Amino acid sequence: MQVAIPRGVGAMLVEARRVLREPALVLWCAYLVLFPFYVFKSGVPQPGDMLVIFMLPLAVRGWSSRLNRFAVRSLRALALFTGWVFFINYAYAIGMGRFGLFGKETFILVPIFYLYNAIVFFVVLVFYERYGARFLWLTLHVVLACACLQVVISFVLAGAHGRGMLFFNNPNQLGFYALLSASILAYGRRRLGFGAVKAAVGLLACTYLTLLSASKAALLGTALLVAFTVFSNPRTLILATVASLALLFAGGPVADALDRAQARIDAQDQQQYGFLEQRGYDRITNHQEYWLLGAGEGGLDRFADTTVIGDHELHSAAGTIFFCYGIVGTSFFLFFLFRLVQGASIRNAIMLIPALSYSLAHQGMRFTLLWVLFGVFISLKHQSRIRS
Repeated sequence: MQVAIPRGVGAMLVEARRVLREPALVLWCAYLVLFPFYVFKSGVPQPGDMLVIFMLPLAVRGWSSRLNRFAVRSLRALALFTGWVFFINYAYAIGMGRFGLFGKETFILVPIFYLYNAIVFFVVLVFYERYGARFLWLTLHVVLACACLQVVISFVLAGAHGRGMLFFNNPNQLGFYALLSASILAYGRRRLGFGAVKAAVGLLACTYLTLLSASKAALLGTALLVAFTVFSNPRTLILATVASLALLFAGGPVADALDRAQARIDAQDQQQYGFLEQRGYDRITNHQEYWLLGAGEGGLDRFADTTVIGDHELHSAAGTIFFCYGIVGTSFFLFFLFRLVQGASIRNAIMLIPALSYSLAHQGMRFTLLWVLFGVFISLKHQSRIRS
């Protein structure tokens, strides 16, 4: 598990050639590169998602069928929650006779999204078990390259929209992508061949993408991440701050993105409804009969006349988990989060807070990069233990 990490340009080129001889790792890199490129509407598998069909068998083909104890405990907890998601949704589908595949009234496809994300989470853990620190090194560098690529693309596409979304279907997706990428890069350490300079470049790129999206939840999460970085790696923050100030005084895209983000924050005061109503939290208080077991993630016509958002889904992952899967399902998910952070240092654990805070205002549970972050977190937790 403890392998030499490539350091220097020559060693990195040698490692790149080694990666090209590993089809599973090539697919992993392709998945990360393609993730920000949405070709179809939201809710439909994107080009990157389709690679998982081929990546899973390649990942397990050379696997020893063993995982570290942190991974096993988290997978078992996630299996409980995912099983409850299937049970509740299919119970409502049968009870209400809702067997359609698409639309707001169906329950059938929703569990598949959770299963898919669980598979990606599993694949990350298997890759780490097979390749160890090499896999973490590769993931950090590809995420950094992808973030920088999106910044370059934004110089061409950003002017076409009031809020930037690049190749995503809406600006909030871009904001969450940037926040999650920054969260992954924040775990970079010198012992993984990812020093302060690379981390600073990544943090700066992701912060710019967040500003471009003008997503308030992503901006808050990024601000929290920056604050936590002060304690985790102050050198990274210093380098990123110096670079960002230089770009800000130079004007151009960075200053424009900052102005758009500020304008959207100022516009919040003119909203007719408050935060809780906009996100659908009043549905929870108005339908206490679902608190124990959950209402299932479908059949939204039941709530068309009882909440401000009508027959739309809750704009909150936290609210969705509680309302749709009840106290039972929420307990299963909290147990998963407990297993996720169990045994980690406080410094590393709090770095998950920014990504999780986003889910209070948006439905981020289906965003697969979140599960990549979870998998990387567990892998880094194990890596820290074997090096201590």
